[in-house]
Amino acid sequence: MDKKVLDWLLEGPAWLRYAVELQLLESRPDVATVLRDGSIQKILERLKGSIAGIPAIKSGKVHYTETGKAYWDLFVLADIGLSIRDLGLDREAEEIFRFQSRDGSFTIPPNVQDNYFCMSAILLSSLAKMGYHDDPRLARYIHLVMNSRCYDGGWHCYDDGYGRLEIGSCPMDNLNILMLLGQYEPYRQDRVLKNAIDLLLEHWESRANLHGFGVGRRFMSLQYPAVKYGILRVLDVLSLFPYTVNSPAFQSMLGYVHNKAVDGRYFAETNDPMYAEFDFAQEAEPSRWLTFLVNRIDRRVEGLS
Repeated sequence: MDKKVLDWLLEGPAWLRYAVELQLLESRPDVATVLRDGSIQKILERLKGSIAGIPAIKSGKVHYTETGKAYWDLFVLADIGLSIRDLGLDREAEEIFRFQSRDGSFTIPPNVQDNYFCMSAILLSSLAKMGYHDDPRLARYIHLVMNSRCYDGGWHCYDDGYGRLEIGSCPMDNLNILMLLGQYEPYRQDRVLKNAIDLLLEHWESRANLHGFGVGRRFMSLQYPAVKYGILRVLDVLSLFPYTVNSPAFQSMLGYVHNKAVDGRYFAETNDPMYAEFDFAQEAEPSRWLTFLVNRIDRRVEGLS
């Protein structure tokens, strides 16, 4: 990693320095400074609140497509490397598991049905990163997910009522489920996921529209958090799997992103008022956070190549 870029990253706010030191430099930074950061405190307050936070999920007010609400606020904190215990969110995390059925599935208001793994996996992948990795409730969910694949080895939330889906898998389903499975070393190495991974790689090459998801201008823009189907999150997820990183399609996708760099720094290409205090939500200046994310992908690739 370029030293000038690294030094620039370390000049960023406390939460970003924490992520860099923990995930790129493999040190043990002090979490206390992060917890005092005003931007992080704002997200925490929102997560604990009854309007957009985890307690609001039961009311049906929180949709998985909305930034600045529980699904993606939790995602951001998990991506930084913070744990549920660090953040004092133990009670809120347990509230998520109240939506789980005995078979491992989640039914979450207002519209997450038990087979909508693409939605529930967003919350559960964050929990897996934040201290619930070995929780038996997550293991039960993953067991169900692995036994609910389409004929092509991926996933789709469509249910034909016969227990086996005679429909091709969906890019967003595959992406969000792989985001969870990629937190587990056995699944990172498991060739049974090859077809689900290949769908994402082939989607990049074909530029086809699959189940309403395309590879157009929005996909190719650098945006965070990538609520929509986007290149940065696809690369981030795929970089967890050794099978992927040497494939021509992955290298082409990563090269496309690398070509966007200006002196090793990356700019956000969309803005989001819900995260206005973060540099990934404004387009005028280079974003330390997006630059960190690309370098995290690069680091994984170097370790797996």
